[in-house]
Amino acid sequence: MHSEFVDIPSLMPVPDIFSCKRVLAIQAHYDDIDIAVGGLVAQLVKNGAEVLYVTVTDDLAGVIDLTLSKEVAAARLASEAEKAAKILGVLGIYYLNYPDAGDWTVYQARRDLITVVRQFQPDGVISLDPWLNNEAHADHYKSGFAAVEATILADVLGVEGNELQIPAEFVSHEKREIQAVALFNSNQANTFVEIDQVLEAKLAAVSQYVSQFTDESMAGMLEALPMRSKYFAGLGHAANKLSKDVTYAEPIKVLSTGTLHAAR
Repeated sequence: MHSEFVDIPSLMPVPDIFSCKRVLAIQAHYDDIDIAVGGLVAQLVKNGAEVLYVTVTDDLAGVIDLTLSKEVAAARLASEAEKAAKILGVLGIYYLNYPDAGDWTVYQARRDLITVVRQFQPDGVISLDPWLNNEAHADHYKSGFAAVEATILADVLGVEGNELQIPAEFVSHEKREIQAVALFNSNQANTFVEIDQVLEAKLAAVSQYVSQFTDESMAGMLEALPMRSKYFAGLGHAANKLSKDVTYAEPIKVLSTGTLHAAR
């Protein structure tokens, strides 16, 4: 009797994230998306999409200058994030302000995100993959689970949101269905995004996040990101999921909401 497990591939088609024109990008911390998939965001914007960021935590635990008051640190973080968002062409950033590395639950964040989805009406969502192997930071997997649950539950009217209100300029009264959920930092990529033409914009955005990086660590990050993107492009080439003339890529796992809810 064989004891090996058999991996069962999904029967659901892989959605095209670039078919989406209104994208909600959800992250635990202010720099998560830009470091992982800033190129994807820049490409979406170039493709005509509107992208709104939602940052789940207040990021204060990661500030390296401990002499700053919480108020000053928060203002600096917001300024850095806004500069990065402007570089990539992001509409804006909405903050849930849960304590960074603190005591909050998936359920709390899920209620917030359900409300944001209902008000923003995206047809695409970006989030960290909550099923990432070897992830020790609870902020990451909690925000990921809250995000993917919100994508499948926002249309279920019996599921409660809450009373928060996103800025009026981000509200849409046009009903949309979420067509694609793009998960980053995933161990199981099914899509490789070409970022050759937007790599410099990604690096410029990441370079804004100086409150949580020393000069040395930031320099290391900016050197490592292109090398990592070259490595990912090589994986895409080997899997025949990326044109051979692409030098830099970002891997994502793109799923439909149907795949996320008891479907293979």
